Amino acid sequence: MNILPSIPLLLISALVLFSPLQEGGTTHPAQMIVRLLILTWLGIVLAAGIRAGRLVVPVLTMRYVVLVYVGLALVATLFSPYPHPSRQWLIVIAGYATLFYLLVSFVDRWEHIRRLTVVIVLMGAGEAGWAIMQGLAWHVVRPNGTFFNPNFLAGYLTVTWTILLSVAIYGYRQVSACSRPWMSPVLWWLGLGTALGGLFLGVLLTQSRGGMVVCLVGTIFVLTARYGWKLAGSCAAAVVLLGLFVPTPIRDRVLAEHQQNPVSYARWQMWQGALAQMADHPMGIGLGLYQYTYPLYAFPVDGEIARFGKVAQTPHNDYLQMGVEMGPGAILVVGFGVFLLFGELRQALQSRLQRWQRSLLVGMGGSVSALLVHATLDSSLRESALAILLVLCSAVIVSASRLTRRGSDAVYVIPIHSRWAWGIGTACLVLVAGVEVTRMGVAWMKFDAASRRALVGDTGAAIEGLKAAVALDPGKALYHHGLGSVYAKAFEASRDKQAFQLAYAEFKQAIELNPLDSRLLGLLGQLYLSAAQVSTSPASLDDQQKVWVRAAVPVYERAIQLAPYSAMYRYEQAKLYWILGQRSQAEQRAQEAENLEPNFLPARALLARLWIDTGQVNQARDQLREILARQARYKPQSKNSLDQAFLNVDVVPLRAAVGEKAAAG
Repeated sequence: MNILPSIPLLLISALVLFSPLQEGGTTHPAQMIVRLLILTWLGIVLAAGIRAGRLVVPVLTMRYVVLVYVGLALVATLFSPYPHPSRQWLIVIAGYATLFYLLVSFVDRWEHIRRLTVVIVLMGAGEAGWAIMQGLAWHVVRPNGTFFNPNFLAGYLTVTWTILLSVAIYGYRQVSACSRPWMSPVLWWLGLGTALGGLFLGVLLTQSRGGMVVCLVGTIFVLTARYGWKLAGSCAAAVVLLGLFVPTPIRDRVLAEHQQNPVSYARWQMWQGALAQMADHPMGIGLGLYQYTYPLYAFPVDGEIARFGKVAQTPHNDYLQMGVEMGPGAILVVGFGVFLLFGELRQALQSRLQRWQRSLLVGMGGSVSALLVHATLDSSLRESALAILLVLCSAVIVSASRLTRRGSDAVYVIPIHSRWAWGIGTACLVLVAGVEVTRMGVAWMKFDAASRRALVGDTGAAIEGLKAAVALDPGKALYHHGLGSVYAKAFEASRDKQAFQLAYAEFKQAIELNPLDSRLLGLLGQLYLSAAQVSTSPASLDDQQKVWVRAAVPVYERAIQLAPYSAMYRYEQAKLYWILGQRSQAEQRAQEAENLEPNFLPARALLARLWIDTGQVNQARDQLREILARQARYKPQSKNSLDQAFLNVDVVPLRAAVGEKAAAG
């Protein structure tokens, strides 16, 4: 056997090793590299097939499931109100489907499965070691390894834990098949035990409740496959009892979390909101758009200063998210695909296998089970590293099933009659796709660098960088948003009419591209107010100022429609009505803001001013007392910038106005 790894194995290893390194593969540069690696592998396979005169595609039992799922993603993209993120996610889904087929085509011997398993285990052990270093040496409260979220690190470590646990349970007799003959049983068990202990410690240090659940799921799967349900159930019950009564970081976090972080146990409300969205949009809202429609289904979090302050980027459940974005049919398709996958696993395990082969296959099955359960507790498959592991483990199961029924494997053979035509077509396909992926990745890097320039006040460089990002990727509303914000700041500083026009044009373009984001409308409303140059109190306005203020009113009305639970937009509109002298409308909007967010003190202060103007001194005085009481109540509490904005009200002029009005009778 050739000891040198093949090019496909090198590319697979590169994917597994690289994908977790940049925040779990969630950064735009990491996404670009992952996609280019898959494209490179696809190009190599197509080139080899063209050279051989035929392309061989495996016929899989779940081929129609993959096709239907990609088709649903395509439909959700075609009818998306904001196409850019939908196209991005369509590329992601198509990339994973391509990777799945490439893996199944490559894994045609058990030696490939063994090598891929070694790569997974090495990366998992490295992540565990890094997490332990963070927790024990650097005293990080919740180590996250190279991931941005410790919960996702826990899920990643569970895959390696499950595989090694299966290897351990099936015993040392497999050593002669998968290890050097000179390795003694003592050394083998010592290394395996150390790795398992390090992985479990890494999961514990993350303090991830979901991580412990999926670790338990993987463990139960392996024990059930080896010893049956009775022993597995007994072990699971013992582990749960130990977790309840033995002090651990995870146990302490579970007991204290509901007091320290009220939103932590709000998943049920998120899931209810997702179900409501599916009922309202049975065909889906469009790939990647959940974060923009969530404000329509937001829920209050009691105990927080800002009850509606958090915007969920995901519903913390991958299946519900795909149901919201692609329609409930997508969940059924995935469920049927999982059923077929475990049918393949069962068929493979019922075949005659060597112990080391069975151990690897059981470990892969446990890993898939753990990752699928994790996706019900969090949006874990948005993490490229975890999604790639799921695709890899699933492909190994399908490949192992095909290996156990050698001779009955079905394949499509596509004959190639014109190598030149196929070669040119393949080169164009791979080149165009590579340029598209690179274009989007480079545009993000330009935007990111320009944003940092803007933060340090280098306006000229920021504008040039943002222009470059817009030129590379004009369909992304965020880039127009960023460029418009820089122009708006330049206008506030210089009052240059050209800067205003440029800011206005960029904001309008962003709104046209993404009509679902209320924040863009809020920025446009602030631009109008900046142009009007009016204070927050009523004043005599000239005709041009009235034009700007009146133009801002319907903008905030649209923002309220998109984010009906935002007190900020209602408060801003109340100020506009107050400036225009429409006191009844101003009072109505301010009271709506107060009812939505009782701790939003600017709305209370505005109500007090309105009541002072109309002679309702007692009501204004009561409102002043309430403002002071709430400021005192939350003074010792740690607050973020949003909390500060809610509570930051200067009561001195308000107290003076109440005193003057009371003295005047």
